[in-house]
Amino acid sequence: MASIEFQNVTKTFGKNTVIDNLNLTIEDGKFTVLVGPSGCGKTTLLRMIAGIGPQTSGRVVIGGRDVTDVQPGKRGVAMVFQNYAIYPTMSVRGNIEFGLKNNKVPKERREQLIREVSEKVGLTEYLDRQPGTLSGGQRQRIALARAMVKEPSVFLMDEPLSNLDAKLRVQMRVELIELHQKLKTTFVYVTHDQVEAMSMADTIILMNKGVIQQMASPAEIYKDPSNLFTACFIGSPAMNIWKLPVDSVSFGFRPEHCTLTQEPDGSFLSLPGRVATREMLGSETIYKFVAENGRECMVKEMTDDFHVGDVVFLNIPEDKTYLFAADGGRIRAGDPSFQACMAAAREEGSR
Repeated sequence: MASIEFQNVTKTFGKNTVIDNLNLTIEDGKFTVLVGPSGCGKTTLLRMIAGIGPQTSGRVVIGGRDVTDVQPGKRGVAMVFQNYAIYPTMSVRGNIEFGLKNNKVPKERREQLIREVSEKVGLTEYLDRQPGTLSGGQRQRIALARAMVKEPSVFLMDEPLSNLDAKLRVQMRVELIELHQKLKTTFVYVTHDQVEAMSMADTIILMNKGVIQQMASPAEIYKDPSNLFTACFIGSPAMNIWKLPVDSVSFGFRPEHCTLTQEPDGSFLSLPGRVATREMLGSETIYKFVAENGRECMVKEMTDDFHVGDVVFLNIPEDKTYLFAADGGRIRAGDPSFQACMAAAREEGSR
């Protein structure tokens, strides 16, 4: 196992600075997920750890060892790619064994590693098959097994599930979580999918335009977002945001934290309006609500009591609301402007 440190790291492509003077520590043994929109810098970070896209300046330290100038193959890391990067003409066994042979690992040790790793990822009965005869999930396991036999201190994964269908992605998420628990080593996983991040991570690092927006557990990043970008990126449907006529302040609340009723329920805000759309998704229903004052929002309910056109009240509890300043930073209860902003939100909702 090994921690990973970025010390004053900058990465540029020509005149374009993607990462600027980054200091970051990824904890030893944790399942850390780098998440954010395309182009945010998450894959750039992963490649710098691997050594296949070295930093322009600064230092990278893995397990207390400075690997800034160390070749990729000698860093003690293994990378699993989006497209698997497996050899179609080799058997499953051949794919797993290939790197071991190149590193001149003795045959007896190779066979032991292949046997142990194949059992862990469920490939034992497929070792003599060709990759082309296997499913997408099984091919992904080949890529994982090939990484595992290197016995790395760090596993790096660049959107490894993005080529799988939705059902298989759910299955493979569970398998990766279980694999991490078995290996108890450091996982660094890149994705643009917030569901993958929330369901798999011990720690989420949310990035935008090369800057870390928040680094926290899934629970903290969901319940206590530090800025407007985080609040809107994490959660599905996204957090409802209303602009207030007070210093460009934004008022936010999550679709699952508000309710629809036929009468106001005495909440902080109870707005009359109607149901504009309805999506019944089985265990939950998502409504679009349009208030009489023109405000719109999404509501996620566990029941299916309303239909398009119904006249209803939207109820928002005070302890489930968020305020954000014009620069996107969080306005918290102890801040001087908090009470005035909440009063403005109440007034706006009553119009």
